[in-house]
Amino acid sequence: MARYEFSVQVVPRYLPEQSDPDESRYLFAYTVTIRNTGEVAAQLLARHWIITDDAGPAEAVRGPGVAGSQPMLEA
Repeated sequence: MARYEFSVQVVPRYLPEQSDPDESRYLFAYTVTIRNTGEVAAQLLARHWIITDDAGPAEAVRGPGVAGSQPMLEA
């Protein structure tokens, strides 16, 4: 039986030009890399991120695909 398996890596990047430490405002960008490490191709149909910080409740982000597309991830 074919195996589905993925790895996900998230790399945060602080954005000093959009942050204001005097106002306790710190902005970050994130690069998310999803790799198909399994044995068969798969398509990324939707995303569900849960974003948390020290300033408030967690925020869920859901939607179709990622960056406006639903890419095929080859094995």
